[in-house]
Amino acid sequence: MVEELAFTGQVAVVTGAAGGLGRAHAVLLAERGCRVVVNDLGTRFGDDVPVAQAVVDEIVAAGGEAVADTHDVVTDGRAVVATALEAFGALDVVVNNAGIGAGTPIGPDAVEQWRATVDVTLAGSVAVTGAAWEHLQRSVAGRVVMTSSPAMFGAPATVPYSATKSAMYGLTRSLAGAGRRHGVAVNAILPTASTRLTRALPPGPMTELFEARYPVERVASFVAWLCHPSCPVTGESFSVGGGRAARVALAENRGVVLPEGADPASWGERLDELLDTTDVAFPSSMNDEVTWQAATLGGEVPVELAPGGALHWDRRPR
Repeated sequence: MVEELAFTGQVAVVTGAAGGLGRAHAVLLAERGCRVVVNDLGTRFGDDVPVAQAVVDEIVAAGGEAVADTHDVVTDGRAVVATALEAFGALDVVVNNAGIGAGTPIGPDAVEQWRATVDVTLAGSVAVTGAAWEHLQRSVAGRVVMTSSPAMFGAPATVPYSATKSAMYGLTRSLAGAGRRHGVAVNAILPTASTRLTRALPPGPMTELFEARYPVERVASFVAWLCHPSCPVTGESFSVGGGRAARVALAENRGVVLPEGADPASWGERLDELLDTTDVAFPSSMNDEVTWQAATLGGEVPVELAPGGALHWDRRPR
């Protein structure tokens, strides 16, 4: 029999939690005994202005503990964390859910058009996590969840959103490495769910699919597991939605080695090998990638390249 997860005594900050996925995360954690800081700036989206206090009222009415926080995650990350410390005296979990989407393609004004997306989604996650880091290290089991997106696989119509969400992969890997010695686990989700963002899409098969099969609660369930002290996973990214979760990983094949002085055209002559995916590795860090790369070149590989003095890449032929 599976034992139900409980968060008794734990404290969590959930950003962007006044609606959609963030609200679902906050409500579920609170239902399981976690004391929750519901953070949301209350940005208008069409006619809808989410209110953090409304989610707090909902949690309290159900017997849970929560407080509202309306600080900007980008400029006031420390203040968001301070709210948790002032209200509950500790911090164990950070769920970085706050973010915005933008539908601009690449162009001459890309930097100006993308700044808000990059700031809120990436810089906001860095600001809150950075402010929380020392407190997470003091926790029995500090946990951080980053929110990426299926858009990281490529989304030409939403380039800034795709690029920013892709950055979450490397951020998660790096912070997980930094947190291991302190017992802080960091993972990321690529959620698929029916939210204000998806409901704003033009009506059609895609929006109907989201509404019918991807409720936010099915994502929150997986996030709750990632946040629990019993979860042994760190440094991973997962596609989550509709009750399904799947590992997402960057892979590298064995590659092609050309002799010194070979003509650049030689790369094209070996395109099939260059693109081959029958023998790949899944590096878990920069050191692992360099170790794998050196191994494919032949010769002796310096043991100190790999963490723990052993090859650390996850090699799996497909």
